[in-house]
Amino acid sequence: MNVAITGYASLDYALRLDRAPEADRTATILSRAGDFPRLGGSPAYVAAAMAAAGARGAAPITWVGDDADGESYRAALAALGLRTDGVGIRSGRTPVCVLAYQPDGGCCCLYHPSLAEPIGLDAAQRALVAAADFVCVTVGPEQATREALALTGSHAILTWAVKADPRAVPPDLAAALATRADIVVSSRGEADFVREAFARAGARDSAPLRIETRGGEGVAILREGAARLVPVRPVEAEDTTGAGDTFLGAFLAAWSGGDVERAVEAGARAARALLEGRAQKVQGT
Repeated sequence: MNVAITGYASLDYALRLDRAPEADRTATILSRAGDFPRLGGSPAYVAAAMAAAGARGAAPITWVGDDADGESYRAALAALGLRTDGVGIRSGRTPVCVLAYQPDGGCCCLYHPSLAEPIGLDAAQRALVAAADFVCVTVGPEQATREALALTGSHAILTWAVKADPRAVPPDLAAALATRADIVVSSRGEADFVREAFARAGARDSAPLRIETRGGEGVAILREGAARLVPVRPVEAEDTTGAGDTFLGAFLAAWSGGDVERAVEAGARAARALLEGRAQKVQGT
């Protein structure tokens, strides 16, 4: 199974604070992630979860700088047994993200995209997308997303992993994704963004499979006007980054078997395993 997963890369610095960030006041870091930085960005999480579920060969289609961090990013992919031939190397610094978790559970996310845009697909990336049986579009550079959408073969299953960010996914692009996507995965908080995208898209010959995560309530399977809620076992976690993408990767790996509810359960198990494993690796300061 040839899988291409497009989107931004990053190296993530996750930490937990004793207070919300505030100008001219020092916040103490209570703990930080065991891997500091750690491999980040949706393509890496989705591909890693697919590989862990036995669906190997997924290619992250992403971009890093020609610096030491870029080498570290590619090495981290390789260490997980993931492909690196879809990682474009551009002049500049590799994107990084600081994830500062607050006592109330909120997260202050500071992302440095680093690389100059517009960013499009290079020849190798274009070939990978065009040959893919599954294309998964996560949040990424607008131009690259448009190109990936255009290159996706008529035979391919297209999954749109929604990120309600009109800077990366302006309304016309969201509508185009809603028109073509076979599977749409989003959170309940992104429902309005998804609804507007489908309204712009207009009528389709057949409705896509829609998966909506609803936190501790479970995961909703939405199709042909019907909704089915699959319950999940909640996990208390301070650092939840990547859980949604891990859910998606494990879901896609299991969905190829055709049982949607079983695939949702597999995704939920993978996300829970990520969070529980991460909690054990936290380093106190």
